Amino acid sequence: MEYPGTKFIHPIRSSMLIFFIAAFLIISPMIILYTAGYRYDWQNGFLKQTGAISIDIQPKNTVIYLNGIMLKDKMPVRLNNIAPAKYFLKMSAPGYFDWTKYIEVQNKQTTYIKEISLLKKTDPQILIKEDMDNFALSKNNGFILYTVKNNGGEDIRLWNIKGQKSTLIRHLGQQAPLNLEWSSDYYATVSNLNPPYSNLIIINSQNPSEITDLAAGATSTITKFEWDDSSGQLYYGTKNGIYAFSPVGGQTAFIAKNPYLDWYMENSQLWTLQLDTTTKAYEIIKDALGFKSVFNSLDPAVPDAPVKNPKDWRILAVRQDSVLLKDTTQSEMAMITADKIYNFSGDKFLISKYNDWWLMWTQWELWSYSQGQDPYLLNRSGEHLNDVFPLDQYNTLGLIWESKATALYPYYLVTHDLLDQKIDAAAADTDNKILYFTAKINDEYGIWSLNY
Repeated sequence: MEYPGTKFIHPIRSSMLIFFIAAFLIISPMIILYTAGYRYDWQNGFLKQTGAISIDIQPKNTVIYLNGIMLKDKMPVRLNNIAPAKYFLKMSAPGYFDWTKYIEVQNKQTTYIKEISLLKKTDPQILIKEDMDNFALSKNNGFILYTVKNNGGEDIRLWNIKGQKSTLIRHLGQQAPLNLEWSSDYYATVSNLNPPYSNLIIINSQNPSEITDLAAGATSTITKFEWDDSSGQLYYGTKNGIYAFSPVGGQTAFIAKNPYLDWYMENSQLWTLQLDTTTKAYEIIKDALGFKSVFNSLDPAVPDAPVKNPKDWRILAVRQDSVLLKDTTQSEMAMITADKIYNFSGDKFLISKYNDWWLMWTQWELWSYSQGQDPYLLNRSGEHLNDVFPLDQYNTLGLIWESKATALYPYYLVTHDLLDQKIDAAAADTDNKILYFTAKINDEYGIWSLNY
């Protein structure tokens, strides 16, 4: 039917209908494919999917370069429709070390770069000019306990960081390597390095004149001690008993007899390593003084037993139903859970205050462990690794080598040099991002500080 005077005669209307239907059939799939992340590669002549990159780090004025092209100079950054490929990512900010890594963008996936804080480029400043043997930074970052050789013995000194003042705590008549450990509060211990402990001195940083010598007052030789952060008490053991010392009240309480191969207190629960005289298996007992239960067994008679000669092993730490054991005869550790035993090389360890992340290392290997996961080899090197500690809340790690210090971003396996300097000992104030270390720089030896 035709209407008089109309320009859209039937053939034209039919052509328009066919055109719009064809356009719909062509454009709709294109829109759907575009929103699904597909792009047409005009150079190679085929359709391919894309990915995305999401970046949000500190500081917020970080400049992002992708394959050398500057993209944006303010966080956060979201890059969509990125062709799948490997890219060289560089993140740079004035006064900070560059962060670089080859990243791979995959089909229909977002590559996240987050939980990173770039490290500042600064020069170290001398803090304490002393020819010291050892030092330890308090967990509240307010004090440094250190020892200095003097008159054939050792001076124990306390440095107040805020007041910039040093106080002599005590002079020990003999020269011997000393171990310094802080509680979670204001107290610290000074002891000889290895048991039995002829020195076990408790120091109150709030009142340096308040000193308790547990070794001098003990009825028998102290063979083990540990701070319990949950209670603030110091637990120590002799051949016959386990005791709790409260530094606040200065009181000692008897906890239990000590027939065990080893023991550890965690959240007021006593964990023990002991021999079952019936089965001849070695057992890790949880809550030995309460709802006693066998946490796991170490049976050396089992073929390919992960822990040989359990009598040579000791409990280093317990946290959230994970138990770390150390072989006292070689560089070997074992992480024990209720149903698994993992073996790996280890001499030293720490538990990061961020996410209860475990770190264990020898001179050549660095391992990490998180609850519910297998231990993971983070780093292996022919260099001599002396110390490891977190630098920030993202668990960026400071690694102290024989002749330098480096930073490691463990989640990305990115590393760069932090100090091209031989360092004897180091500790980090992660709240204020200050690295304290002992070294000789420009003929001055002492404790240096570095803002990172």
